[in-house]
Amino acid sequence: MIYLDNAATTKMFREALDSYIEVNEKFYGNTASINNYGKNNAKLLDASRRQIADILKVEQEKIYFTAGATESNNIAILGAAKHKKAFGNRIIVSKIEHPSVLETFRALEKEGFVLDYVSVDKMGRVDLVDLKRLLTKDTILLSVMQVNNVFGTIQPIAEIIEVLKDYPKVHFHVDGVQGVIKEEIDLSLIDSYSASAHKFHGPKGIGILYVKSRRTVNNVNYGGGQEDNLRSGTINLPSIVSMAKAMRLYSERIEEIKERHSVFKERIINELGSLKYLEINSPKDENFVDSIINISLPKIKGEAIINSLNEENVMVSTTSACSSKKFSVNEALYARGLSEENIKGSIRISLSYFTTSEDIDGFIKVFKDKYKQFEEVIESAI
Repeated sequence: MIYLDNAATTKMFREALDSYIEVNEKFYGNTASINNYGKNNAKLLDASRRQIADILKVEQEKIYFTAGATESNNIAILGAAKHKKAFGNRIIVSKIEHPSVLETFRALEKEGFVLDYVSVDKMGRVDLVDLKRLLTKDTILLSVMQVNNVFGTIQPIAEIIEVLKDYPKVHFHVDGVQGVIKEEIDLSLIDSYSASAHKFHGPKGIGILYVKSRRTVNNVNYGGGQEDNLRSGTINLPSIVSMAKAMRLYSERIEEIKERHSVFKERIINELGSLKYLEINSPKDENFVDSIINISLPKIKGEAIINSLNEENVMVSTTSACSSKKFSVNEALYARGLSEENIKGSIRISLSYFTTSEDIDGFIKVFKDKYKQFEEVIESAI
């Protein structure tokens, strides 16, 4: 199998999986228990939190563990809105965000908040001029993803931070799922940040929420008071330890990973870019990560391309795995101004640490072979 759907999820590092198994076998006690076994397990929890905080260059008490970035996004956005609602009722988001952010903002709109959508340019970067236009004294919340999950655009986070200096009431949340470790970010300058372990070769069902100041995010769920009462529930210690191990391994190898991905993306674009009808929606550009490449064909649905590649055991995807079955036209691509035909014919190729040169060569060969059939369909429809 050639697996190129890593923006959806990645294979676990063997070392991270070994840690997960070992903790389940030897450290299965509840970290909240006051017996000695529970206390020993709590030390392991503290060590994992400290390791993650050190990698992200933040204080460990500002790191909270959740079931994944979807929950982290919900807690940060809903909790911040709840805390700030006495100071204003306007909130801002772009239409290129992940559904876990977009749908949360839309839920707030139904509760009476005024939702403004900030525009993006043709590359999918937030339009700073439009952002300045939308910001008012009543704006309390803004969310922008670090790296887009559909086409890989890197957002101008540093520039957005500069704009927000004139609006200190605004809680700035960043969805870091596709950007964590890959792209540098100073978390001390934003209010909250989310990540999921399964995007950097850790286990599924565990994530991180960084909160600069606990008092700025109200509770949105209630229980036994774990994680400073921000996310109650029995701590998932095996997954947390495994996530910390995966993050360390990933951060140690990130330069190697980025170098290989740069070569791989250039090869894909050079080989496929010459095909008559193919569109490259993720160019080789400093404003895009190299690990996500979005391409499209007119007159051919993305699902048809996927199914054709599946026949040769090549795994890619159409859009976000969390939204591909929900929307007829991907909102993120539509927001960039791409044609409906282009959007419907788009697929996403995404790379990981485990992606090899042989995988890329195999994908290119299969795609070129299949393209002959695609071209016939396209020309018969013109």
